[in-house]
Amino acid sequence: MNRWLYPVLGMIILTMLGGIYTFSLFYHPLQQHYGISSVAPFTLAFSLITLTYSIFIIPAGIIYDRLGPRIPLIAGAFVIFSGYLLASQMKLFEWDVARIQYYVGLGILPGLGIALVDAVPRPLASKWFLDRPGTAIGLVAVGFGIGAAVMTPVITYLLESYGVFRAFALIGLLYFGVIVLCSLPMRDPPVKRGEESLDFSLGMVARDIRFYRLWFAFFLSSFAGLMVIGNAAPILRKGAEKVPELAGLVALFLIVTSLANAGGRFAWGVVLDRLGVFRALRLNFVLSAIASILLAYLYSSYLVFPLASVVYANYGGVLAMFPAAVSIYFGKKYAGRIYGAIFTAWGFSGLLAPYVGGLIRDMTGEYVYAFYLALTACVVAILTLKDTG
Repeated sequence: MNRWLYPVLGMIILTMLGGIYTFSLFYHPLQQHYGISSVAPFTLAFSLITLTYSIFIIPAGIIYDRLGPRIPLIAGAFVIFSGYLLASQMKLFEWDVARIQYYVGLGILPGLGIALVDAVPRPLASKWFLDRPGTAIGLVAVGFGIGAAVMTPVITYLLESYGVFRAFALIGLLYFGVIVLCSLPMRDPPVKRGEESLDFSLGMVARDIRFYRLWFAFFLSSFAGLMVIGNAAPILRKGAEKVPELAGLVALFLIVTSLANAGGRFAWGVVLDRLGVFRALRLNFVLSAIASILLAYLYSSYLVFPLASVVYANYGGVLAMFPAAVSIYFGKKYAGRIYGAIFTAWGFSGLLAPYVGGLIRDMTGEYVYAFYLALTACVVAILTLKDTG
């Protein structure tokens, strides 16, 4: 079997998982059904996805390392389906009871399921492509980048055609079917004699300075990207105070930057294979730093499109390069759990960065200082990796 099948199947799986970024499509029909005007009660489920995902990614990686790729993929698909099926029964109850089903069914269970599934495709690709891990993982990572673009019309159609509660059951079934079908051919490459000596255990990695440098650099670079991504529409609307036309371009802005995010995942994977891990990472951070300082002065202009696209592309690249760095420096045997440990850095960034960016905007009335903070994060990330190679 051609080894390129594995990153292609991984990309399809992550495209499904990337559909989670369409989550806000559920808010309006649920608000209408329950007669609730506020949005905050519904956003909590998405926060629970992020939190649960970050917590369970390490044990999910351990499950993959011990049991192989198919079991966590199928189990994760089942958990996601179970959550959506539970949410489809919300219609039987008033909001006081239904919200428990909502938070568990569309928050905690999908977060757990996504962790189980996402622990597999990138480490698996790195195992099959020790010679070109950046390219292979970059191809896989494209899936998460394009997930929203692919799944938005699908989910919108299901919501409009079947109503929100039946749509939940159908969406869960769709996730389950696609992920399970893609999981069936998945397998790890055969272990070659003597190869085990190259592999680090999680305990060994905990005593390696490269692990902590990678974790902190991942946290900082994700922080810079997520601060911009988490405030994308408000940034454009703030810029519209000087260039009114920008207010009508929010949707176009989100599409353009989403494509940049997806393209950056593959492009930076190729760059990593050519330059090496730390040169590629430092170049990524330098370009993000430059884009951040320029955005501080130019986000109230049409240049916000190309400059923000650089930030999005580099953020996507970060999500492709760090799994490759794990396989290159720590071996492939325990890649699942080690990548899970590194990935917790993204979870912390996801919880902090969008809020901090919005808080700075509320306190100062501008996003200028938020971009300064993004610049600082990139510079510190560069220094973190300075003496490591």
